Amino acid sequence: MIKRYFSLSTRPRPRSALAVLILAAGLVLYFYYGAYKILYSHFEIVGLDFYRGCLAAANFLDGRSIYAMPGWLNPYCYFPLALLIFMPFCRLPAYEAVMAWFIICHALILFSFVLVYKAGSCRGRLLSAAAASLAIFFSGSVYQTVQTGNVNIIIFAGLCLVYTLILRGRAAALPPLLAFFASLKIAPAALAAVFLRKKDKGAFLAFTLSCFALAVLSVAFFGIGNNLEFLRQLPSIGRFSGLFHGTSLTFVLNIFLGGAYPGPVFAASLLFFSGLVWLWFRKAASCAPEKGDRAAAAVDLFIATVIMTLAAPSSWIMYCAFFAFPFYLILFTVLEGGHGLKGLPLFALVFFIFSSWEILYFHLPVPFANLTIREIYVARAAWPFLYPALFSLHFLLDLALFFWALANYKELCRIAAGFLTGAETEKRWI
Repeated sequence: MIKRYFSLSTRPRPRSALAVLILAAGLVLYFYYGAYKILYSHFEIVGLDFYRGCLAAANFLDGRSIYAMPGWLNPYCYFPLALLIFMPFCRLPAYEAVMAWFIICHALILFSFVLVYKAGSCRGRLLSAAAASLAIFFSGSVYQTVQTGNVNIIIFAGLCLVYTLILRGRAAALPPLLAFFASLKIAPAALAAVFLRKKDKGAFLAFTLSCFALAVLSVAFFGIGNNLEFLRQLPSIGRFSGLFHGTSLTFVLNIFLGGAYPGPVFAASLLFFSGLVWLWFRKAASCAPEKGDRAAAAVDLFIATVIMTLAAPSSWIMYCAFFAFPFYLILFTVLEGGHGLKGLPLFALVFFIFSSWEILYFHLPVPFANLTIREIYVARAAWPFLYPALFSLHFLLDLALFFWALANYKELCRIAAGFLTGAETEKRWI
């Protein structure tokens, strides 16, 4: 029965055996890092981001400012409308609220896995399951998102849905979806650049109107005072960049500058963002897609997401979970044996570091220092050169991924186009 379902006879046996091994390893990682490790190792720090949202919701229901956080907790920085996510949980005991969100997170992960798997299942069910396992179950960024209880898990699942809609020719839902993501975190507003790249004025107008409608709803539900307070604190949103593991230019500059000169750092990030967008638009304009616009739209969304993680001040390593769907398309094609991509070892290095960073951080001994990366971080004052070098790695790898994607733009469009036919034949899934 398993043989018949996965159509093993249609694939060379060594490749099938590798796919089975990858899928099995992914399931082990998922149950260990996604459940066991989170629940039975330092559970007291699990879901702190979600708990902060519950406190903000309780503040609002009790008539206080939603941004009045206890002194021992990091500030709550989300747009007021995001509070609707936390309200159903804010009256529950902390443990029950966190556990409920933990279950929802896993439901979203499994939903995303199904979406990703279905994208190429008609080309090979076993290979598709293996590639989806690599993209999602091997991703330390996904597990970090679950552990922190961050609402990024919604954007992660939402982007998997967005890519699926693009490949199935149902892009009309993209503007309101991207606006919804921007109402959870400001950074995804940068993804609207995909409409500008295509010169799609209608889609960009729909995105703008959706953002305006969400802002009106926010004022209607939470009042003008809370919304103004959100705008007042917005310029300081990057003040924690440099303390955690980030991928942005702001993060790197703050490491070297110690958090000083916030104005010039912001200006440098804005200029950097503009330069990356210009390079992307220029490359895309010179590489016409081989099969319609949908494939190019998927590639554009991938590159826009990479730019977002490079330019958004508070962009942490967990944001790499947003690459799951395009990584799947690449990994599936590589497993299939016909990629034609340039610089594939570079992509493999980026994928490996981003996927396994937490393991490397706690367990990999650094040559010469004879310490783990975690120990160097704790004693960073004693390592004025090694610490910045190690923690700039995320940014440099992310930047390398951007240039790798540009160099392979036409080939990535060809890869994405190869998933259009299968997507069209299985519309019942969406």
